[in-house]
Amino acid sequence: MWPLLGAYGFFATMLSVRASAFVTTLNGLACLLLLGLLACLAVPGQLLEIRLATIFIAPCRLLAASLYRAAPIVASTADSALDYLKNTDKRSTIWPILRGLLFSIPVLLILIPLLASADSVFADQLLFLGRWFNPEQIAETIWRLNRAGFVAWLTLGGLSFALTVKACERTSRSEDTRPLGYIEAMTVLSNVALVFGAFLTIQFTYLFGGAARVLAVPGMTFAEYARRGFAELVLVSLLTLILVLGLSAVTRRTGQQAIGFSGLATAIVTETLVLLGSAWSRMAAYEAAYGATQTRIQVDVFILWLGAALIWMVLTLWSRRWAPRFAIGGLICSLGYIASLNLINPDALVAKRNIQRWKETGKLDMSALDNLSDDAKELVNPLAHELQDSQSRQRINTWIASHSKPNHTWQSWHWAKQ
Repeated sequence: MWPLLGAYGFFATMLSVRASAFVTTLNGLACLLLLGLLACLAVPGQLLEIRLATIFIAPCRLLAASLYRAAPIVASTADSALDYLKNTDKRSTIWPILRGLLFSIPVLLILIPLLASADSVFADQLLFLGRWFNPEQIAETIWRLNRAGFVAWLTLGGLSFALTVKACERTSRSEDTRPLGYIEAMTVLSNVALVFGAFLTIQFTYLFGGAARVLAVPGMTFAEYARRGFAELVLVSLLTLILVLGLSAVTRRTGQQAIGFSGLATAIVTETLVLLGSAWSRMAAYEAAYGATQTRIQVDVFILWLGAALIWMVLTLWSRRWAPRFAIGGLICSLGYIASLNLINPDALVAKRNIQRWKETGKLDMSALDNLSDDAKELVNPLAHELQDSQSRQRINTWIASHSKPNHTWQSWHWAKQ
């Protein structure tokens, strides 16, 4: 349980550290995923039995259970409270207290205004409390109370589910019951390997030509070079991962057949890693020509962790011990991707690279800077005094003004705003 609790603590903390909307969304999804795994697997002691389907089902299962598991507890608590009030011995104590509070209202209405006029600090505190009863604030107060109540309801139901969930019996599919034959699977893998091999043989120079390739082809720009096929290469790599995993789960293979299947799958993964290297090269050329953006940084990190997932899949194919444990590595790679974005601070990195490029070439991508969050304030703010172009300086000043709003309440505190 401790690795999941540690990861949950990290991502929950980063929610108040990183201001990037994309990274914040990923942190929230990571927290939900880890809560689901903690409730469904860690408490009953099934973490090592995790499967890919469980990673997607656990958060949904926890949310669904949280919605209805709190109802019996709230109902029993209400019944207990009613029984308490109906008790004659207790009622004799409660009603005098209520009558005393009612009689104290006219006395307080006289004393409080007198004390407020005698001390301005006391009067200010009364005005602050009076904002809760301001008609303009009533709607917002009710909305906040409803949100707090809903979160409390989900928390109560989630705890009830986590503490009562039962361990599921482990079910494993034997080799004989798998629906796909060895020859069919090897035919699919062989065709994929041949297509990848032909593509790499013909396009090897184009894939890794970089700046030299762009300059050699008339009319080709860095943008065309990077965009043409980049998304396709990443998508092909992701589909290859899914294909090999799917065939591994449904193919009957024993003895030498298992070795042949693993060998051919390894060859395909190797070719896929070359495709990922090509995608990385294209993005590097694009960033060198046009600077960094949030999307480009996110894609760079995704390529690295996708490559790690492919390598882990190869290890699970060749190891009997780790064969059913790909989901653990996949989970680590997914969380590693989100953690990497938190650690490198994408918005600050975008600002740093664009400012460095501006100092070297005199070109500054203002559109990329306009979309940055508070995470880049320390790097962007000095540009207001360094830029010579009045239009660019005006845009930077507008950005600074929009990111300089103070925290009026403790609920709006965020590390990136400090």
